[in-house]
Amino acid sequence: MENMILEKETDTLENQIGFDFLSEENQLQVQRQPIGCEWEADKTLVLILNTKLSNSNFYLCGKKMIDWVKLATSGCAQEVLSDVDEEDVLALAKHYCEKADFIAVFFSDTPLLQKSTFLEIMNYFCANGLNFIKLERGFVFKSDFLKTSRILLSSKVVEFGDNDFYVAEDAEKISQAFKILNGRILSYHKQNGVVIFGEETVFVDADVEIEAGTVIYPNNIIKGQSFIGEGVILESGNYIIDSIVLSGAFVCQSYIENGKVESEKIVGPFARIIKEKV
Repeated sequence: MENMILEKETDTLENQIGFDFLSEENQLQVQRQPIGCEWEADKTLVLILNTKLSNSNFYLCGKKMIDWVKLATSGCAQEVLSDVDEEDVLALAKHYCEKADFIAVFFSDTPLLQKSTFLEIMNYFCANGLNFIKLERGFVFKSDFLKTSRILLSSKVVEFGDNDFYVAEDAEKISQAFKILNGRILSYHKQNGVVIFGEETVFVDADVEIEAGTVIYPNNIIKGQSFIGEGVILESGNYIIDSIVLSGAFVCQSYIENGKVESEKIVGPFARIIKEKV
């Protein structure tokens, strides 16, 4: 085996998973705007509030909590504001009303926010001709409204999504958010032809790419920007990080870090591959 820092030889992409976890057909359906909807992503500024008590730098499924919020609102201009007073959102948003037609305010402690939900909110907001909307954890404003408004007269909260505004504010809730995110990721891969047994013991980071026909048995952890090729068998007990496992390989009870397993190779049990290829 040759020692080397491996460069990826596959077409893996940054943020390669569809973060709304929908099929391409459903993504198009969600993004299709209602008739008369004037909302456009390039006319929207998203403010992400990183509050003093936030755990926004805590990693969940390979990404910081705040990065999940950024991904959900991607396509729009974004600004992260730290150590802000979330009690006076109106005054805060007013400072930015000259920068965009729409100002959306979200918080860094809601990592379960999905792109599909964000699009649904914005389409609803514009289709109903609203000036502002209060969400379970966030707001959307029309900038023209912000320029003249001094107070938010309505306290009604409009709900979207099942868990999108779940606040991961303590250890128990962070653990639950991780469980939900991991479940979404596994469901995404199953929809794309990956067979997974013992899902409660299989953990896959968001930037892992897995091709159809792969079978993953219980007690597998796949982290970082790993690539698992078509028809791979991952028997129980593997820990794979930032590595490539090519088509038809069989890996059992092994640790692979920044490594490469060639096609049709059998690895393990108890192999340890670090910056090597086999």
